[in-house]
Amino acid sequence: MSKKFNFEVSHLPTDVISEMSSEELQRHIFKVKRAIKEANMLGYDTIPHEVEYCYLDHERQQRQRKADRISQSSYSTHQGVQ
Repeated sequence: MSKKFNFEVSHLPTDVISEMSSEELQRHIFKVKRAIKEANMLGYDTIPHEVEYCYLDHERQQRQRKADRISQSSYSTHQGVQ
């Protein structure tokens, strides 16, 4: 745990979040989770970080649902089910 950790929250606009690659999104999620953990250990307010995490995780979940739907559609098509 570093006392020099930057606890500033950078709120990304939703359009920027939606344009991120999956790797960028995952990196930001890990970064925010780490900030929450560090801030919590040092007694700082974590709510702004938690809000940012929710936006990022929501985008991740939406992408996963879309991928699951595409996968299901592809599976059904290959099985002859319509």
